[in-house]
Amino acid sequence: MGAESSDPGLTEDSAPVEPDPVEPDVPAGFVNAEVPLDALPGAENVEWTPLHPRFARRLQVGALIRSIVFVGGGGALHAVLVRNPDILAESPPWLPAFFWAVLGVFCVWSVVWPLIAVPRRGYVVREKDLLYKSGVLWRSVQAFPFNRVQHTHLHSTPLDRRFDLASLSVFPAGGGRGNRIRGLGRETAERLRVYISDRMESGAETAGNEPSEGAGHSCQ
Repeated sequence: MGAESSDPGLTEDSAPVEPDPVEPDVPAGFVNAEVPLDALPGAENVEWTPLHPRFARRLQVGALIRSIVFVGGGGALHAVLVRNPDILAESPPWLPAFFWAVLGVFCVWSVVWPLIAVPRRGYVVREKDLLYKSGVLWRSVQAFPFNRVQHTHLHSTPLDRRFDLASLSVFPAGGGRGNRIRGLGRETAERLRVYISDRMESGAETAGNEPSEGAGHSCQ
């Protein structure tokens, strides 16, 4: 007779029992519910604040000043060429007319463009971030979370001060490239800078009061 198994509970047909899967440690009260796409907030639903009404005029004045400089430089170059016709002896005869036509179109377009671009810019100040939209053909919406802002900078050129305007630059943490919002009133820009600074300080205090992730655990 063959030897019988010492454990009557084990038979040839029995399969090894797999252990129950180990669930990862999940904090108490942690919920990660699914959010429907229809419930996501859209940037088009916010009420955009337009830039200062004098910003378009300020850009037009700047473009006009540059146009005067370009036309003056082109006139000086034209005078030199007239006195030295040998320079353009081998060039096409239509080149001077083409140059002045291109320069004229550029100057007119640079003066008209602010009337098209500025109305399509705007910003929104929310509790936790700042939104800024810009662009005519290629439109973009930028978000500046206050808890990711390292510092802000307020600056204005002499022409900005002439129109009582200022620009606000927001620099993210980590030394990244700053983002600038132009066309703000000086008082509005200063109030916005103070508000962002206050939000940065309150966010830092909240993060400092929160317990660290490893609190209550000891190392052996």
